[in-house]
Amino acid sequence: MKKILICLFISFLVLSCSKKDDSKILVTMDNDKITLQEFNKELDKIPMNMKMAVASQSGKKNYLDRLIVKKLLLKEAEKEKIEGGKEFQDRLNDIKEQLLIESVLKKKITADAKTTDEDLKKYYDANKENFKKEREINTRHILLKTDEEAKQVLSRIQKGEDFTELAKKYSIDPGAGATGGEIGFHPKGSLVPEYEQAAFKLNKIGQISGVVKTKFGYHIIKLEGIKPPTYVPFDEVKDFIKQKMVQEKQTELLEKYISELKKNAKITINEELLKEEKPAAAEPAKPDKPVAPEKKETPAPKK
Repeated sequence: MKKILICLFISFLVLSCSKKDDSKILVTMDNDKITLQEFNKELDKIPMNMKMAVASQSGKKNYLDRLIVKKLLLKEAEKEKIEGGKEFQDRLNDIKEQLLIESVLKKKITADAKTTDEDLKKYYDANKENFKKEREINTRHILLKTDEEAKQVLSRIQKGEDFTELAKKYSIDPGAGATGGEIGFHPKGSLVPEYEQAAFKLNKIGQISGVVKTKFGYHIIKLEGIKPPTYVPFDEVKDFIKQKMVQEKQTELLEKYISELKKNAKITINEELLKEEKPAAAEPAKPDKPVAPEKKETPAPKK
């Protein structure tokens, strides 16, 4: 029994020390204060994607300054008795109603809008065409300033000279020296229209186009690779499908829930009142125009 009491006493001391440490005063403002525990609680409220902003010492100081300003403004609001004002209470009631609606919908709808991996896979299989990637091609090009220059380089390619080396030597594309003019894989709709139209007409790897004019100059295009149409793997679109299915399910459940609420409630609408025009707001009374005092004729002096 004695050991138990000693342990309890030690535990109490530990908890007391912890509490004391947590209650260290970080800031004092007149008769108010901010404890270290309060500041840490505020830091915990920061969304995960913004926590890096307060990870540094300067970040913490900036956040603390915001907390100090918040406390000062709340004190001012208390002095001005803002909370008791009609405008404040009206807005507070609006916010309260909105929170109540959100909470009941979350309880009734969000919980029921769950999806399983099996549901997601079924959706993927049923809508597979929506996840199809069209044919992509990899091209290499030589860009020249004039049509004549392009024809001369094309002639040398047709005689057997290396396309890549000619691209490095003559292409005015800034990256050609390093890449040999290679563009990389691209689907339709991602390149300059004239270039893309000519490039997608090439069907065999190694095939070369004629001279193609675009706003950048004159191109000679070589087909380097082809990726046939394929489907995006399920794992890559799983999260997207889940989000889409949950939204669709929530919409369906919401419509059903609202319909049931209306069905089970006794609702009577006075249609005649709806037809009545809303009375126009009374215009503020205009102040009377000041009336100019009557001019009194001064009698002429007697001669």
